[in-house]
Amino acid sequence: MFQNLILEMAQKLDNFKTLIQNKHGTSTNYMTIHNNLMTIKEEMKKQFDEIVSSVYNYHDQIEGPDTTLLTKKSFKFKDGIQMEKEVSSSEEEVDIEHNINIEDNYNKNSQIFNEKEKNNKFEINEIKEEKIEENNVNIKGENKEEKKDEDKEENKEENKINIENISKDIKKSNYYFLSEDEKDFIDKTYDFNKRTNLPHKIVCPKNMVKEVITNMTKKLPSPVYFNEPLSMGQKQCEKFKYMDLLIKAGKESSREMQMCYISAFLIGEIFLNLGRNLKPFNPIIGETYEYFDNEKKFRFYSEQVAHKPQVNAYIAETPEFAYYGDTLNTTSFKFFKGSIELIFKNKAHIHFKKTGDHYILNPPSVYVKGLMKPPLYNDYAGNTIIQNTKDASYRCELKFIEEGWTPDSLGNFEGTVFKDYETIVYLLKGNWTKEIYMTDPDGNNRVDLLTLDKEQEYLNNTIESYVLPEYSCRLNQITPELEKILPKNDSRFRMDMRLLEEKEETDEAQSYKLRYEEKQRKELCTDEHKILFFDEFLSPETEDKYYLPNGKYWEYRKSGKIMENENNKILDLEGY
Repeated sequence: MFQNLILEMAQKLDNFKTLIQNKHGTSTNYMTIHNNLMTIKEEMKKQFDEIVSSVYNYHDQIEGPDTTLLTKKSFKFKDGIQMEKEVSSSEEEVDIEHNINIEDNYNKNSQIFNEKEKNNKFEINEIKEEKIEENNVNIKGENKEEKKDEDKEENKEENKINIENISKDIKKSNYYFLSEDEKDFIDKTYDFNKRTNLPHKIVCPKNMVKEVITNMTKKLPSPVYFNEPLSMGQKQCEKFKYMDLLIKAGKESSREMQMCYISAFLIGEIFLNLGRNLKPFNPIIGETYEYFDNEKKFRFYSEQVAHKPQVNAYIAETPEFAYYGDTLNTTSFKFFKGSIELIFKNKAHIHFKKTGDHYILNPPSVYVKGLMKPPLYNDYAGNTIIQNTKDASYRCELKFIEEGWTPDSLGNFEGTVFKDYETIVYLLKGNWTKEIYMTDPDGNNRVDLLTLDKEQEYLNNTIESYVLPEYSCRLNQITPELEKILPKNDSRFRMDMRLLEEKEETDEAQSYKLRYEEKQRKELCTDEHKILFFDEFLSPETEDKYYLPNGKYWEYRKSGKIMENENNKILDLEGY
């Protein structure tokens, strides 16, 4: 990251100072050079901050928010073209003349960014004004001249196209797909009594690992009872049980506190997986899911955008925040650890509407353990960076510590909240199975952010059998009113999932699961399928695809077209 470059440069300047003093003592000429370099160092911090903000503003203006700019790489911009250059951690001693000129170079780059931003704004405004003038001329011409019916219809179509083009230009603004109207976050169809448990307990197979290996060896489809009655889209919605933390963060003006609340939200999401051995259903490509919480003024939707690899894109939103991302990940088997490692490749975005602060974060790696010695359980390891993209000098680093040999070592983590790149503001401590709290840099003045209680969260949670947390039990609930407005490719119409939660006999559910998978292989993974509610981008850093919302789902929903979407014609989860 940029701040790493600053710290690296500062270290080299300190080494240079030592070299000067050892060889030349306090020679006036050499100390003058050193003092000049120290001044440049301080200026570099300011210039880096301005450059980072300009990079994001410039990129967001053209393509929307991206996750790929916060990497350990330097970016040069020339005539609006992005070029990438790897940063070497083993550079030779810094050339003195290069360091002396470095301040001027960054000033020039900053000016280029500012001019580009201004020009972009002026160009967009000029385009809008020109198109509005064209529309006005067309409309006046129609009022003055009498034309035939066919000519009038053609002019109307032209005006309609012009208006649509103007609206597309307006959507060039960042986060155009979000809403600030509180009415958009309430749907009376969801005003029904929410269930607090499932119709029956879901039984987890005792020898699950053995059955998985047997099915893989014989190339048999995975049994339906390896799944819990939630789709991957519903699984993403489940973590917003702790959305109150993000709502608080959205009302905060302090960026340091915003990052503390985001960290607590992340710990709450991890806790929800405690003791759960089954996996969610893999959605069929084109499958969608929506949900409203009228009490919290919360709405959510997701879409399965890819089959190989399996990717589910989603966005959750309230008047205070928006949280969006996708589930692209890779898995690898760690033989010596007897576990499977799950690494999330794309970043999650969190945008606060009141302050305009935008954060990206990478979820920690997940280790599924207990393959050699059941039961199965999850552990987390690695570093998670919560980075503010509006002001890159603010960030939070969370370190998840992998389980050790002692029984109480599962769930430990530690975190640090920074401002001005390297100034520590808060320390984050706790255990993701129990709690998260914050202190000052000296470890004093403890403030609890989230306390987790397994007995309160779960109605029944054992290795052999369990039901979902109370909040999760309502996610697959459907009413006659919802059936009338939801598209047939919504997850709640999946018969295999419905039968699994309603009956202990799983043969019929297994039959539906196989039919869905067969239809996907033969019909859905073709050119007929279109990604409707997200736009696809290619990361220049990793060459992986990532997905950003385009806002069309709620437009379709309001206009009543959601029942007629293109994928709905070929994907009817209830009809077979």
